[in-house]
Amino acid sequence: MIRITNNMLVNDLKRNLNNNMINFDKYQRQLATGRKINLPSDNPAGLVKSLRLRTNLVEGEQYLANINEGINFMETTDAALDNLSAILQRIRELSVNAATSTNDDSARRAIADEIRQLTEQIVLVANTTYGTKHIFAGSNVTQPPFQEGVWTGNNEALELEIGVGVKLTINLTDETMKNFFTGDGTVPGIIQFCNDLADNIEKGVLDQVDAALTTADKLIDNLLAARSTIGAKINRLELQRSRLESTQVSYTSLLAQNEDADIAEVIMNLKMQESVYQASLAAGARIIQPSLVDFLK
Repeated sequence: MIRITNNMLVNDLKRNLNNNMINFDKYQRQLATGRKINLPSDNPAGLVKSLRLRTNLVEGEQYLANINEGINFMETTDAALDNLSAILQRIRELSVNAATSTNDDSARRAIADEIRQLTEQIVLVANTTYGTKHIFAGSNVTQPPFQEGVWTGNNEALELEIGVGVKLTINLTDETMKNFFTGDGTVPGIIQFCNDLADNIEKGVLDQVDAALTTADKLIDNLLAARSTIGAKINRLELQRSRLESTQVSYTSLLAQNEDADIAEVIMNLKMQESVYQASLAAGARIIQPSLVDFLK
């Protein structure tokens, strides 16, 4: 037979009271923070799941930031291409006007001067920047691609990671823009074309002015091809952004299900634990009875 002493009863009471206080503190913490996982010991498996979800959310935020950066970069590129198209259309209009034999020397000189002004504007557009990056310079984004009439850009890619292991080139890396600015052997570069056109108009070499119209059309076609490429990439990035935003919502919902406490349930458990603690105190008052010493006083 096991002999139960008063000291054993007191120790059991203290241990049970401490356990009840731990549970009481647990529900109080959940109510204060609104989360059911506040310590690793609360739910080790749930904590691992939360960490993975948070990692996914952080990665998604970075991919979304990359996508927005890429879209802004390419929209700047498209705006520059649109500007170049408008300039070329104006140059073509001036060429058609200059090709008539009714212009006198002063009229041809005025047309040539406007074309030279438009040529200077083309150089400015060629050196367009997005933030501190020159959009037509290839990978050498810190240097203006057009300096003193010489094209110094390259066709190396600027890549952004838009998903796990998925990269997208955001600049124009084919020969389209390089040929547009420097020529391809058959069609001169835009600057050389404009300078020659202005000289021929001023000198009244009308057959060369007529021939320039065909070259202008080819240059405009090159710009349209470049804008088509940029537009397709922007559409892809917008689709990827939409998918990632939907994924972020799903991850956030899963994280909330894993971490967030049901406040109504927590309040109910807290009141229940409070009742248990009070009952423990009442039971303890009955266990700790007067001893022989109390009667001998």
